[in-house]
Amino acid sequence: MIRHIRHIRTALCVLVLAFLEQNAQAGVTANKELNFGEFIVKNNDAVHSITVNISGPSYTYDTAGFIVINDANIQNGDYDIDSLPPNTNIASVTVTQITPLSGPSGPNFQMNTFQVSHSNRTSPAGVARVRVGATAQTSGTGTAYVDQTYTGTLQIQINF
Repeated sequence: MIRHIRHIRTALCVLVLAFLEQNAQAGVTANKELNFGEFIVKNNDAVHSITVNISGPSYTYDTAGFIVINDANIQNGDYDIDSLPPNTNIASVTVTQITPLSGPSGPNFQMNTFQVSHSNRTSPAGVARVRVGATAQTSGTGTAYVDQTYTGTLQIQINF
């Protein structure tokens, strides 16, 4: 059975900073939230994926598993992280899934294969810009996806 999936998007909720081996919290401004758009999961008999890229084509998807019905909202995430030490070199940025893309019922989507682009230094005001792309994968269990909005949570770790 083909089900229409309303929206698959992620909300960035958690930020961890590694600075001198201590964790700190900073503010996050979502210039653009990572959004996988609207599509139909037409086949969940195997793991199928849709990828939002930070460069190249804006997205790619497995045509055996998905039918894209509205790609106008598909976009990579663009986040400003503030309250950081000014003019400080950034050694690396790591993005991980905290909670999968899920709704009130039915199977969820796992986010993985994160693509990250970031500034090399914080600005004089202590802001770092981080762009995020990712892959969302179906469960592959054969269970139909419910027509609903799916949201999840990512963690961005900035290492100085």
